[in-house]
Formats: sequence, C-alpha cells, structure tokens
Amino acid sequence: MTLGVFVRDNRPRWERLETMLAFIETRGPAKTDRPFLRELSALYRATTGDLAFAQTHFRGTTMQLFLQQLVARAHNQIYRPHRLSSSVFGRFVFSEIPQAIREHLTAVTWSAIIFLMGIALGLSAVQFDERAASIILPNNILNSIYSGQMWTGSIFSVVPAPVASTYLFTSNISVALLAFAGGLSGGLITGWILFQNGFMLGVVFKLCADYGLLGALLAFIAGHGLLEISSIIIAGGAGLVVANALINPGSYSRSDAMAQQGRSAVRMAVACVPALVTAGCIEAFVSPSHAPVWFKAALGLTLGGCFWLYLMITGKSVKVR
Repeated sequence: MTLGVFVRDNRPRWERLETMLAFIETRGPAKTDRPFLRELSALYRATTGDLAFAQTHFRGTTMQLFLQQLVARAHNQIYRPHRLSSSVFGRFVFSEIPQAIREHLTAVTWSAIIFLMGIALGLSAVQFDERAASIILPNNILNSIYSGQMWTGSIFSVVPAPVASTYLFTSNISVALLAFAGGLSGGLITGWILFQNGFMLGVVFKLCADYGLLGALLAFIAGHGLLEISSIIIAGGAGLVVANALINPGSYSRSDAMAQQGRSAVRMAVACVPALVTAGCIEAFVSPSHAPVWFKAALGLTLGGCFWLYLMITGKSVKVR
C-alpha cells in the first residue's frame, strides 16, 4: 500500500477523531454522552492500529508524526484522571444512579418476582407442614414464636442500639453485595439469595400469623421493611444485569458487554447502600421502641416512597454518561 492510498482510505476516520477531540478539549468531558465516548474509544483503537502500520511502512514521514500526535491527544482524553467535584458527585447521585435503574427495570422486576416466589413458597411450606420452618429459621426464633413471644425484644434489650444498627446495616449490605456479585455466577447465586430471603420472610409471616404474632411482626417491620426489601430487590436486579451481560452479550464481545453493563449494575448497587444504612438505623432505634404503630408505618411508607420517587423521577432530563 502506498502512502497516498493509506491516507485516502483512513483520512475520514482521522478527521472524525480530530473533530471529537476538539469538542471534548473545548467543552470538557461533562458535555459528552455514552455513545460519544464509545465512538471516541473505537476511533482511538483504530487510529492506534493505523499508527502501528505507519511506523512499520512509513517510518520517518510527517504522516507518522501526525498519527503519533493524534493518538497521544486521544489517549490523554480517554485515560485522563477524573476529579471528584460537587458537580460530578451530584450528577452521579441525581442522574446516573436513578437512570441506570430505570434502564434496567426489567431486571428489577424479575428480581422482585423471584423474591415474591420465595415468599409464596415459604407461606405454602409452613401451611403444608409447620416443620418446614426449621429448615431456615434458628431454634431460638422458633422457640420464641411457639411460646407466643417476639424474638426481637430479647435481642434489642441486650444489644445497645448503636451496636445493633451497625450490625444490621452491615449484615444487610453484605446480603445486597452478595446478590449483586452473584451475577458473576450467571445469576444462580443472585436468584438463590433473593429466593432464600423471600422464603424466610414467608415462613416468618405464616408462623407469626399461626401463633398470634402477626400484629407484633407488622408493627416491628413497619418502619424499615419497605426500604430494606426494596434495596435487596434492586441489588438483585443489579446482579441479574451482570448475569445477562455474561450470558447474553448480544453484538458485543462478552468483555465489552460486562464492562458496559457492569457500570450500570454498580450504580444500581450503590443506590442500595444509603438505603440499607437508613433501614438498619430505623430497625435498631425505632422498630423495637414503643412508638405508635401509625408513626412507624408512616415513617416506613414515607422513606420507601421517597426512595422510589428518587429512583423513578430524578434526573429524567439528563442522559447517563
């Protein structure tokens, strides 16, 4: 291939890359969106290949120098360090996180379905044979229920509320993290975590109903239950997003699909952390207290409602970067 043919065949790509670099150098990365950055990365990789070809066949020419400078400019923009600022943080929290969840509502819906299936089977198992509860509940909880006593009272009377809250939200975050990371198993671990937690909830509800503790159970979970369950379901949805990228990458390579969908999944998982911390604090300080049930229910519905409004409405006018 002659130098003239090489330039003629590849000039449009170089000119497009120059135009994009001029835009991002002038306007800054905040003005770009995801398709722009994907195209920029693709052009950078292709131009890097052109530079390697020029270094082999047209060494010492002005064309080689031009391509070296063009590739260096592109490298500096793609791999530039990201500075954390209030605007970047605000865009991440109020735009990127909720939009990532809205983009993957199907995964969140399937996560909720698996969780509800677990609840239904837990209810049915205890209805069919009460001994099924011993499969998943420890003996101390079973003995408390059989004696008509809520097991939560003895726990929070011994453990100080600050210690309990730390344990609770740490435990809940661990469950959410496992549901998210379980996507790397093709969704098997994610599905099991969701189903297991739903099954446990169904078993507890049925047993408490049978032994006259349903009202006490509802009063206890009224303040934190909606927020906690919502977070677990969203974390499960994030795990299913990872699983889908792994199993069904579509037109992308599996690594590219994982990289692309993984960003959205991480944003979904991050949304669960403050919600679970809040739920853990309420479960330790408010749920075992003697506050009126209406107050606990109002608090739980308000926090859960605000959480879902944030996820469904915030940042709709701005595209995810």
